[in-house]
Amino acid sequence: MKVNDHISVRYLLAIAGLGGLLYGIDFGVIAAASPYIKALGLFTDAELSWVVGAVLFGGIVSSLTAGMLAERFGRKRMIVAAAALFFVAVPTVCLSEKSLWTMLFGRVLQGMSAGYMAVVMPMYLTETLPPEIRGRGTGVFQFCLGLGLVAAAAVGYFVAKLYGAADAPAELVADAAKSAAWKMNFWWTLAPVAALFFGSLRLPESPVWEKRVKCGSGGVRECGSGGVNSPTHPLTHSLTLNSRRYVVPFLLAVAVLTLNKTTGMSSVTSYSVMIFQKAGFAGALGNVGDFAIKLTNLVVTLVAAAIIDRVGRTRLLKIGTAGMTLGLAAIGGVLLAIERFGVAANSVTGIFCLAAFFVMQVFYALGPGICVWLVLSELMPSRIRANGMSIALFMNQFVAWGLASSFLPWVNAWGWASMFFFFAVNGVIYFIVSLFIPETRGKTLEELEHLFDKKLGAES
Repeated sequence: MKVNDHISVRYLLAIAGLGGLLYGIDFGVIAAASPYIKALGLFTDAELSWVVGAVLFGGIVSSLTAGMLAERFGRKRMIVAAAALFFVAVPTVCLSEKSLWTMLFGRVLQGMSAGYMAVVMPMYLTETLPPEIRGRGTGVFQFCLGLGLVAAAAVGYFVAKLYGAADAPAELVADAAKSAAWKMNFWWTLAPVAALFFGSLRLPESPVWEKRVKCGSGGVRECGSGGVNSPTHPLTHSLTLNSRRYVVPFLLAVAVLTLNKTTGMSSVTSYSVMIFQKAGFAGALGNVGDFAIKLTNLVVTLVAAAIIDRVGRTRLLKIGTAGMTLGLAAIGGVLLAIERFGVAANSVTGIFCLAAFFVMQVFYALGPGICVWLVLSELMPSRIRANGMSIALFMNQFVAWGLASSFLPWVNAWGWASMFFFFAVNGVIYFIVSLFIPETRGKTLEELEHLFDKKLGAES
């Protein structure tokens, strides 16, 4: 199957996978590197927290400009730019030594790279892939995102085996080895990013963006009768975001991407080892549970990618949000029994917590994990897609940053269980919102533009 005469669908899916891999690596690599940075005393604990959170700040920055830049320069160029930013970021981080501001600058560049990729790649796939396999494209992106997280963790494990553990005493593992170890966790990432950078140079530009540019340049022949310049064509529709036709899908898309964070998935996976230890899994068992959950996410995402174009987006989203909410509530119940009712944390409570984690992760990967980017890019009308996705990603990143910065203070003040019940309440809201999302499976972009016309009435 061909997208055009030169680029195949498989090639586009391969680049989508590399884009997802970059996104996952962006957020996963610091977990393996930070213990070495802490052991070396390069920064204080507060400064190290800034280093960890700088990627989220970079995501906020990029979300404010991604839509505007994608409209100005095109989708392909922004994908290339995202890879190039990562190329600059990694040496900046590795050569920072004890310079906090240099380190922060490199980490912010990493976050901007991830933010641009998160907005532009799903948008590009939506506008380029045939309708019948659009879900597969976003599924590949999401699967490789999870693969990037797992890859960063796996490389971190092998680096620790090669150079020694971060918490090993200096007489066993020298500071020079620890310094080499944390940098190696960053340096290896240049290999997949190089593949993305050079591979994306061969991509065709989005046909939607190309048509808009031609029409804006007075391309009458390309945009004549019945074409993009036609008054009835969605790309030149006279309505604005203020019209009901645009504001309803826009608000739904923003709600979906925001709720994807208020259900706490980013925070839960970041603190999963600590949660397992709290629930009764001591030491390395917590790490085993963490790896098992991330591996489960990969496997289920692969299954979801295979069925999403047959089952449909909204059905998976409803099933996924319902099951994920039950899992979050079950984790909260286990932790509540330990914190408030005197149940001793042991291997039994740990197994119950792990089982609840599996429920949560399986349904998240089956529904919200794979559907969120696809629903977001498909619901946004072409005229507002770039800027609308930027606003939605801004909300996503801002909420993620807020939860990351308040997670441990909340837990210290109110307990672990209260946090999970809060996430479960947001899961209920997420499920309710999913009931209002129309099915987009198999529809062309022109058909998607008019999804809400019958419900809201056509506007002229």
